[in-house]
Amino acid sequence: MFKRMIFAFVFIVFLFVPLQVFAVDYNIDDVEIDAFLQSDGNVSVQERHTYSFDGEFGGIIRELVPKEGTDIVYVEAFERGTSLEIEVNDHEYRIHRAGEDETIVVDLFYEIHQGVAVHKDVGEFYWPFFDRRNSSTYDNLTINVFPPETTSNVIVLGYDEAFEKEVLLEDGHVQFQYGRVPSNTNGDIRVAYDAELFGEASVTSNNVVGPKIEEDKEQILAAAAARQERREAFSAIGFVIVPLFTLMLLVIALWTWMQAKGKRNAILREIGDRKGLLPKQVLSLPATIYYTHFQRLTPEMVGAALLDLVRKGHVKKLDDYRFQLVNREGLHRHEQRLVRWLFDEIGTDDIFSFEELEEYTKKKKNQTIYQEYYSQWHNEIRKEVREADLYENKTALRVTMVLIGIMFMLLSFLFIASGLFSLFSWSLMLFIAYLIFGIGYRPKTYEGAKISYEWSLFKKEVSHMKDKDWVRLSEDDKMRTFIYRLGINDKSLQEQSEATTKSFQQPVNNQFGQPSTAYGFDPTWFVIGGVATSSFQSAQKDTTPSTTSDSGSTFTGGGGIGGGGGGSGAF
Repeated sequence: MFKRMIFAFVFIVFLFVPLQVFAVDYNIDDVEIDAFLQSDGNVSVQERHTYSFDGEFGGIIRELVPKEGTDIVYVEAFERGTSLEIEVNDHEYRIHRAGEDETIVVDLFYEIHQGVAVHKDVGEFYWPFFDRRNSSTYDNLTINVFPPETTSNVIVLGYDEAFEKEVLLEDGHVQFQYGRVPSNTNGDIRVAYDAELFGEASVTSNNVVGPKIEEDKEQILAAAAARQERREAFSAIGFVIVPLFTLMLLVIALWTWMQAKGKRNAILREIGDRKGLLPKQVLSLPATIYYTHFQRLTPEMVGAALLDLVRKGHVKKLDDYRFQLVNREGLHRHEQRLVRWLFDEIGTDDIFSFEELEEYTKKKKNQTIYQEYYSQWHNEIRKEVREADLYENKTALRVTMVLIGIMFMLLSFLFIASGLFSLFSWSLMLFIAYLIFGIGYRPKTYEGAKISYEWSLFKKEVSHMKDKDWVRLSEDDKMRTFIYRLGINDKSLQEQSEATTKSFQQPVNNQFGQPSTAYGFDPTWFVIGGVATSSFQSAQKDTTPSTTSDSGSTFTGGGGIGGGGGGSGAF
């Protein structure tokens, strides 16, 4: 159980690990952007990008997406004064500068037409130099905004990554010192000066905007203060709750492990010298195979169940490929279902053959019916296992664990929203751990654990049994051993067939006076078992519907103000 829980935990955790593959290995060490606001409302921009490349490269990429109502024109690129070729595709500018294992510095020049919105009181430069479409990280980003003339009256506001990154310098110069900017983030800037400085520009509106910008700034600051309060509150709560429930999970895990270990030791003391021998059969043989082999239904089990009916005398073997039903009395529910499936639905006149199975499953109209019988037979086997009460009732504990897991899932959202990344990661792992524990924890009763452990030991020992051990088995035990190994698809069964069958005998009563079954064990069972396994595997493949699906996703739309933005890359 714990192996399955660990595997599921690792699998789910890996679902949250992002995977990104770049065609070119590069790093953007430094970006400095200077925006010179002009009196006519246009903005002259100079950008300097420092790239470090590992391996071959063809150049750098700069995406420049203008806001609605603006335009980007006159784009040029230089390296140390030398003009570089630019390939334009919509808003993507590929600046060609090939090389290998180099650090290069590229200067980019362009103009934002009508980049300044002039209102009755102020002219504002509200611009996204990058947005969430940006797939690259800037190790160090600085943006400078210069007014048309010297002034001391300026309103500054930064959003997202630009929040509280502004520094007011002399003469109205504003500098946004971002530092490191992660990929796929926004960072709009908003700088407003007196409208008088833009006397040559067209008036965008006659509205008074300055107070609104100040109001927005106050609201953002208030929201940031509230977020900080929440962050501190959640941090205080998280650093109590998370360790407490981590300790509780460890205690519960230790308690369940000690219980399982104690149960295992008691079973070992009980079985003593019988360890590794064919266990006493508590469930029917198909149900035993199902219960002790990962509770998984396989095509091999159908063949094993058919041969078990032969062992019990309900079915007679006519030859290696044909079987006759001779007795319907005293069957388990799943055996009744199997008989109706194989002998009534597929076979004719109480006779079933592998040839009829192949013909039946090749017909499309029969394939759904075959799977319905397969599912019904499976459900009956599961019912026998469930009705045997082989699992302890731990519903209350399991539900509690799942609810705690859900609680940590909700907490993880609160932690990540508050920027508490360590608590987010911790609570996410607790969510997964509690959820897996709640879903996967199904402790077996003493009888259930004993059945599992005895058959587990038997599976390990049976492939190493010597001839003298086989001789001591009754014909029924030999047959049960063979059917069990056939049902679990034991790969070593066929390898042992030649050596093992030399010791198989078919007396009516063996040397220990044990009665033989309706059919003793003979070497032909290996042939029949192989044919049965192959036939039911083919039938399952032919009747299982195949499904294909494809999916795709696209991302469009800018994350910056007015639909604008951009990003950086390389090729």
